[in-house]
Amino acid sequence: MVVVGLDVGYGDTKVIGVDGKRILFPSRWAVTETESWGIGGKIPVLSTDGGQTKFIYGKYASGNNIRVPQGDGRLASKEAFPLIAAALWESGIHNDGSPVDLVIGSGTPLGTFDLEVKAAKEALENKVLTVTGPEGEVRQFNITRLIMRPQGVGAALYLLNQGIIEQQPGYGVVIDVGSRTTDVLTINLMDMEPVVELSFSLQIGVGDAISALSRKIAKETGFVVPFDLAQEALSHPVMFRQKQVGGPEVSGPILEDLANRIIENIRLNLRGEVDRVTSLIPVGGGSNLIGDRFDEIAPGTLVKIKPDDLQFANALGYRDAAERSM
Repeated sequence: MVVVGLDVGYGDTKVIGVDGKRILFPSRWAVTETESWGIGGKIPVLSTDGGQTKFIYGKYASGNNIRVPQGDGRLASKEAFPLIAAALWESGIHNDGSPVDLVIGSGTPLGTFDLEVKAAKEALENKVLTVTGPEGEVRQFNITRLIMRPQGVGAALYLLNQGIIEQQPGYGVVIDVGSRTTDVLTINLMDMEPVVELSFSLQIGVGDAISALSRKIAKETGFVVPFDLAQEALSHPVMFRQKQVGGPEVSGPILEDLANRIIENIRLNLRGEVDRVTSLIPVGGGSNLIGDRFDEIAPGTLVKIKPDDLQFANALGYRDAAERSM
């Protein structure tokens, strides 16, 4: 039995595979007709229907037909299915043609968790997924179980496993800043149980900042900038239409506004319980950009985790949950 941690986000897909192997790639894919014209390195091309429809994924996906997860219910969506196939292919699982029994630990946003669990299990559980890769290699994955936890719970499991949060009076608040949503999970540190009424999803994420920066660059250059290029421009200047655009000086005010909106909403939702917060833990890719600002919610309580673990915290926790289920 093989256990995989999987976090299919709107922005990136994160995987914890064999022997703890970590994989991250942009959550996008596109149908392709050719593997390579021999100009550069070989692009990985996969298929899940016997080779009839080939697709490229992650950073290799380009052109006018890029597909990304839309809305909620990502694990049950046909738009996300190639991302799941790519995640399993990249996970380091190999076989001799016979199915590998697989337990997947994954998650979904807090606000839609109950609705999505049933659909995801129906779509994936007890299914054999056959993936054909470069040079015709075939791998089969028998998904025997799908163990799902709400977004943020995965990160909390990781924090507990690492001893980053410990039993004590007060609340621990995990702030998971994603591409489209920010999930906030409040934990009672005395018994390590979630405080459901103080846990919530905000429809605010780094994608808002990327869109705002994209509009700013378009106003400056007269051209619409591709989403992935605008994403890069949040953290450092990039070349677009023969002009250097973006970077911290330009994106700084935009990220400041994003952080302020998240902070204001968290304070509003936590109401009079803010004084009971003893640990604030930012996770998710967006925390690389604005996580330090969250100390304003409850000064002196910010807990920092390893930068390399920020984006993988949920996937690490999902894998742990799947292992415990066995």
